[in-house]
Amino acid sequence: MKEVNIKDLIEKYKSGKSSLKEEEFLFDNIDDSETGIKAWSSFVKKNKKVVPDNFNDDLWQSFDKKTTKTNRFKIGLMSAVASILLLSTLYLNNLRNQGLSNNEKEALLNEAKKMFIVTEQTKPILRIIVESDLLIVYTKIE
Repeated sequence: MKEVNIKDLIEKYKSGKSSLKEEEFLFDNIDDSETGIKAWSSFVKKNKKVVPDNFNDDLWQSFDKKTTKTNRFKIGLMSAVASILLLSTLYLNNLRNQGLSNNEKEALLNEAKKMFIVTEQTKPILRIIVESDLLIVYTKIE
């Protein structure tokens, strides 16, 4: 039964449908009749690399370092562009507002003043009703 199983594994391996566990079992239990696979299994055993325990963590940390550098650069570049745009907008706006003459500014001020309703504030006439050292009571006369 073991020979049938190994022959089936060899066929699966040659067709590319074997799993890693099946390949490992095949390489460990191959006999001398299959010289091609025997040579290949000895090559695989000699050149097999062991993956470090924290391999994924190291990879993610290296990815994070690369992405944070590019993100920092992009954020710095966008901040610089935004600052330049803000300063240029303020400068151009200031240049445009300096073009008004004093007469134009006075006309704009008078127009703004006309928008407000002017009501005269008259002081009401008050009459004293009661007066003492601590208290004074007034009444308003209209």
